[in-house]
Amino acid sequence: MADAIKTETSQPSVPVLVVPARSLAERERQVHEEIARRAYEIFESRGCQHGRDVDDWFQAESQLLHRLPHRVAQTQDRLFVFSELARNWAADELVVGVGAHRLIISGEREVEMTYHDPHGTRTEKQLRTVFQALDLPVEVRPEGATATLAETTLEIVMPRRV
Repeated sequence: MADAIKTETSQPSVPVLVVPARSLAERERQVHEEIARRAYEIFESRGCQHGRDVDDWFQAESQLLHRLPHRVAQTQDRLFVFSELARNWAADELVVGVGAHRLIISGEREVEMTYHDPHGTRTEKQLRTVFQALDLPVEVRPEGATATLAETTLEIVMPRRV
């Protein structure tokens, strides 16, 4: 049954670092603060009009984070999460945090962006961030979790707690 859940890729799988979810708590706090700061900037740019705080928050999130489409599957003894990343993410740029009821996918990388304008061409370095926290549908055993990256698919396998 587990073989039917696996995805087919032409690239070999590369291991991704798996850590306890609590070790990513500081990163989660930083992401939350960045979103809050950007949401406040959006609020100010609208003339400090109240009543659209949720819209401001979602707009800030969409500007700062790249959400990962994902799917969840399970067998009697394992929970699988498959997340789709944009091209060019490397396994060593990602960290997966696993808790009994929570999964966190975090990644950062610096990319060079080239801009062309009437004054010439300039290149800037920008930080690309991936961060997603998911509540799991069943309790898992974090100590047995594994994560691998094959092409653009991040596969996380967690033993279910029985």
